[in-house]
Parts: sequence; structure tokens; C-alpha cells
Amino acid sequence: MAANDLAEGVSTILVVDDDRTNTLVLVSQLTSEGYRTQTAANGREALEAVKNELPDLILLDVMMPDMDGFETAARLKADPRSRNVPIIMVTAIDDRESRLAALAAGAEEFLTKPVERTELLIRVRNLLKLKKYQDFLASHRDLLEQQVAQRNSQLAVANTRLSEAEERALGAEKLASIGQLAAGIAHEINNPISFVNSNLLALNRYIEQLLAALRLYEEAERLLPRDAAISIRLKEFHDKTDLAFVKDDVLLLLKESHDGISRVRKIVQDLRDFSHIDQSQEWQWADLHRCLDSTLNVAGREIRQRAEVLKEYGVIPEIECLPLRLNQVFLNLLINAAHAIGNDRRGRIIIRTGRNGEEVWIEISDNGCGIPAENLKRIFDPFFTTKPVGMGSGLGLSVSYGIVEEHRGRIEVSTQLGVGSTFRVTLPIHRAPTAA
Repeated sequence: MAANDLAEGVSTILVVDDDRTNTLVLVSQLTSEGYRTQTAANGREALEAVKNELPDLILLDVMMPDMDGFETAARLKADPRSRNVPIIMVTAIDDRESRLAALAAGAEEFLTKPVERTELLIRVRNLLKLKKYQDFLASHRDLLEQQVAQRNSQLAVANTRLSEAEERALGAEKLASIGQLAAGIAHEINNPISFVNSNLLALNRYIEQLLAALRLYEEAERLLPRDAAISIRLKEFHDKTDLAFVKDDVLLLLKESHDGISRVRKIVQDLRDFSHIDQSQEWQWADLHRCLDSTLNVAGREIRQRAEVLKEYGVIPEIECLPLRLNQVFLNLLINAAHAIGNDRRGRIIIRTGRNGEEVWIEISDNGCGIPAENLKRIFDPFFTTKPVGMGSGLGLSVSYGIVEEHRGRIEVSTQLGVGSTFRVTLPIHRAPTAA
């Protein structure tokens, strides 16, 4: 993000002071620099003004009737909508206790009346610039997470619909389109990753330059005579500004943003693992634990908002299979388990694996509503569903049953009303010979 990008737009500053003269002086100084101003005569007016229009910065007087500046600042910082708006406390009281009280209330800066114009404008400019950096990073981090969540949800729905349709209408050859879809989505996600990563690299260079300049300033400060006027001013500035916190917090923001990029890249890799877009859609040896993990991550948002997922993996070998088709089975069973729990409570899904001779088994258990006895014989029938109209096609379990049969395996269910259900998929380790 270029420096001139940060300067774009007119910042709004809310001036809160019960003294009309002080208010006019501050407004005059700020508007002369191109800032837009709002005013409030007391703390309650300030809280109401913030509700109507969120400012970019607040100049807040300490000594006011009814509600002083400390209480006003504390309320502003307690409100999620205004907690990130920087506050400069302004007061005629210049003592350590007042400064500590201002910081405790959440203020970022503290100015003593009469306010010196240059100092005021410097602090306002620096706080606004820092806020824009933070807003920029936060908005892009939120945007990435929203895009990833949306893409994951879309991918889960698209994969389910495509698999159901191809199994009963279009045939097994259409399953390769799932891999193509995942590849396209992975490519789309990579575009915002590259954009934000480029901005972070540039921002990192800017921060390094700023920190280097800050180190030079600190070295120069030590060389100045203690009684020099500039030395006294620098000391006052240093006392009023928590430079150590700013340096640490800037680096922390960068680290969190880099961590966010790493999370998105991990999701892209999970998409690739789920769809096996780097492999042919032929029989191959695959790690079922890796298949389960990538499927969980692809459908994680829909599943984890309903249930806690516990993994009790045993020791199993790789098996000869069609990984993408088995991923579809796992996806159907996991989503069905989440839907069985419902939206009115948070449930639990347990995934277990193990080996029995020349076979491996995978169990997916939930503590949902269970399946009525009259429906048990029909759950694998095509188009049978107990979900409301529009919520399911009735093909998910039928498709899963067909895929497991294709692997010469079996799928079984045990259930109890009001307790939950367990679906057990058993698969041979070696590909069974095709029947003549």
C-alpha cells in the first residue's frame, strides 16, 4: 500500500469540550489543516454523536460536568463499534496520575492545555496514519477470511450437488469436474493472496525504514546535552508516547497478517488434497487420514458451527482406492452428521479409524436425533430424504453407498433415537478383482 493511498480521504475528528472557547480554537486549528470536525459539549453528547457517525479520531476534554473524560473514554472503548477510534485526552491537569488514568481508560495520547498547535497536529496526523494502517490490515484480513469461508461453503455445496448428479445421471466420468472446480477456486483464492502478500511485503519495508529512523532518533537523543531545549522537548515527547508499545504492536500486526496468509495457503492446499487435482483419477494408494483431514477442512465451516469434531485415528495402512470418490463419501457422512445435530445446540462428531485383517474401517458418529426404525431400510434408496423440501435431494447416502460398493466395501449404520447414529465404512486394503 503506497503512502499516498493512506492520505486519501478527509478524516473526521470529534472535539469534545464543555468550554466553547477551547472548542472553537481546536476546531479552527484542525479545519485549517483540511480535517472535518464535529463537536460535543459533554460526554453524553459525544456518545450520541459517535452512534450517529463514527469519527476517525476523538479529542476529549477530561474535566467535564456529569460525565468526565475518563468515563467517556472508557465507554467508547467498551463499545465494539468505537473501540478502535483513537482518543487524545486534553486537560489542564498535568500530573502522572491523570496520565495513567487516561491510559487506563483507553486513550492513546494525552495533551496538556494550552495545547500547542504543532504538537496537536503532529499527534493527530500520526494517530490517523497508524489507524489507517491498522484498518487496512484488518479489512484485508477480514476480507480474506470471508472469501475463504464463502469459497469453502460454495465448494462443499458444489461438490455435493455435482457428485449426486453425476452418480445417477451423468456417470462416473463427470467426477473429474470436481477436481477442475477445486482447481479454479484455488486459483481464484491465490489472486487475493498474492495481492495482500505484496502489500504486506511493501508495508514491512516501510516499517523497517521507520524503525531504523526511530533508532537513529534515539541515538541522537542520547548525544544531546540534557539541558538543551531540544533535549527537553524530546524527553517530554518520549514520556508522552509509548514508542516501545508502538514498535512491538506494529510488528505484531504484521505477524498476524502473515499468519493469516499462511492459513489461506493451507486451505488452498486442502482443496488440492481434497480434489486430487495433481493426480490422475485412477486407482491409486492413498492415506485415508489425509483424505479425512482435507475433507474436514473443506467442509469445516458448515460442520464446526454445529458440532465439535473429535478424531480418534487408529493405525491403518494406505489403501488402493479412488481417493476423490471416497472423499465424497466422507463429505456426505460428515455433513449428514452435522445436520442430524441441528441448529438449536452444539453437538459432537467423532471420527474413528482402525484395521481388521485385510480391511480398514472408518466410523463417523454423532450425538444427533437418530434415525427412526421405519426409515432405516430406506436411507440408501435414491431420492429418499427426511429433510424439508429444498434442503436435500436424497442422493447423498445413495451415492455414498454406490461408491463404497464400487470399492468392494460395505457401509453400515447403527442408530438410536435421541442418542445419535454411527456410520461405519469398511474397505479392502487391496483393490478387489473386477467381477467377470
